[in-house]
Amino acid sequence: MTTSGTFVDTHEMVLIHRVIRREFGQLPRLFRSAADNRARSKVIGAHAKEMLHFLHTHHTGEDELLFPLLRKRTTLDPELMDRMDAQHAQVNDAVTAVTADLPGWTASANAAAGERMASVIDATMPTLINHLAEEEQQLLPIVAVTLTQGEWDALGKHGMSAIPLTRRLVILGHITEEADDAERQRFLQVVPAPARLAYKLIGRRQFTRETAAIRG
Repeated sequence: MTTSGTFVDTHEMVLIHRVIRREFGQLPRLFRSAADNRARSKVIGAHAKEMLHFLHTHHTGEDELLFPLLRKRTTLDPELMDRMDAQHAQVNDAVTAVTADLPGWTASANAAAGERMASVIDATMPTLINHLAEEEQQLLPIVAVTLTQGEWDALGKHGMSAIPLTRRLVILGHITEEADDAERQRFLQVVPAPARLAYKLIGRRQFTRETAAIRG
C-alpha cells in the first residue's frame, strides 16, 4: 500500500482506454468498408488482430494483477467487482468470436463474415464503454492510494511485454494520439529515452502512415 500522502499516477490507463474506445469504435465501419476487397481486408485484418490482442492483454493484466489486490486490500462494493468480472467475460466472449472469424475474413474479405464481426463489436461496445468509464471513475482513484508503485508498474510491464518489439513504436503512437501536450509529456516520462528518440525519428511517421491506410 502506498505511504501516507503518496499516490500512484494511474493516468496512463486513461490513455490506454482511449485507444480501446477509439479503435474498437471504428472496427465495425472498417470491417464493412473492406467487403469483397481482399487488399483492404488484409490491412484491416492486421490492425484488428493487433487491437484484439491489445484489449485481451489489458484485461488479462487487470484480472491477474489488479483486481485480486483490490479485493484483498479494500472494501469495495462486491457488486462493483462482480460487475467488472462479468463485463470482462462478456467482452472476452466477443474478442474470442471475432478472433475466430478474423483469419478467414482477412484472406477472403467475405462480406457476410465481415458483417458478423462488425455486429459482434457493435453489440459489445455499450458494455465496453460502460466498463472503461466505471473503471476510471470508481476504481482508479482507489488504485492510486492502494497499490504500490512497483505493483502498478508490473501492470504496465505486463502490457508492454505482450507487444512485439517491432510494434511498440506504433502502439506508442496509438496511446499518445489523443493526448494533449501535458499528457504526452507525462506519459513519455516512463518510456525509455532510446524509445522516445526512435519514436521521434521513425515511429511517428510509421504510425501516421499506417493509420492513414487503415482509416482510409
